[in-house]
Amino acid sequence: MKLTFLVVAATTLSFSPAVAVAAPHPAPQHRASLRLSDGAGDTWTYSDTTVGYTPAPQPAADVLSARIHHGRYAVTTRMLFANLTRESTQWYRCEIHVAGLTHWYIVEAAEGHWRGIAYEEVQGEWVRAPGVTHKIDYAAETFTLRVPRRLLGDPAWVRVRLHNDLGIGDGTFFTDNPMSAGHKPLYTPRIPAR
Repeated sequence: MKLTFLVVAATTLSFSPAVAVAAPHPAPQHRASLRLSDGAGDTWTYSDTTVGYTPAPQPAADVLSARIHHGRYAVTTRMLFANLTRESTQWYRCEIHVAGLTHWYIVEAAEGHWRGIAYEEVQGEWVRAPGVTHKIDYAAETFTLRVPRRLLGDPAWVRVRLHNDLGIGDGTFFTDNPMSAGHKPLYTPRIPAR
């Protein structure tokens, strides 16, 4: 796994022979993004009848890379897969940790709702997540989730953990994440707002 942390800042200056003066533009907006690279074929399998995880390739669950962006208005995550399909139930999971609190979001895609339904896990129950938007693009092999910052309490920073699970119908599941080489995803370092 490779982490790349980018902080982008924009400032416009105009220069005169004697002094540098800030141009009459709004204050610069800082945006923080984190890019994650994940090896191909590093998925794990587990089942209702076995204990533990075993490495097993499954392209439909294989995350190749991810991007997390903590912008002015929202936290946006995007995962790129090896081969997304509409064959089995898939759960895309995003945990966003802010100071003193973690928000758990799950998007479930299955027969009859391949575009996915967004939920937030609250006290162990899945409830619809109004305001949270997502897109599963099977042609581009991507899953994108956007969580407005206001739903998170407008945090100064976030830590994020991403992973997905694919159930193939017989009690067997496959999982992958762009956060670690193992089956258990790790949280990112703090990603500052803007």
